[in-house]
Amino acid sequence: MTRRPGLRLESAAMRAERRAEAEALDAFSEVRDGCRRAVQRGLSAYVNGARDCPMKVCRRARDCVSDSFACLTRRRRPVLSPLDETIAIDGLYQFITETERT
Repeated sequence: MTRRPGLRLESAAMRAERRAEAEALDAFSEVRDGCRRAVQRGLSAYVNGARDCPMKVCRRARDCVSDSFACLTRRRRPVLSPLDETIAIDGLYQFITETERT
């Protein structure tokens, strides 16, 4: 027997606010994910990762074109520390959001 989810006791205004917050969070995560991919592609280009990437498509294009970033995981040491990578992603995100405002 499956358990039913509990009833939500909320007004129309509360429901609209919850949906607006969810949409804003989705937009935030989409831009943030794009920034993460851009930083990782830049790191891959910096270390010339397409040369020994296990993805055939990347080797043929001589550039990182997949979202797996397998070339970065094959390195003995990370190109950037996780903290520095997070700082780079945050900086790119801040630049994009400031550019969109103006």
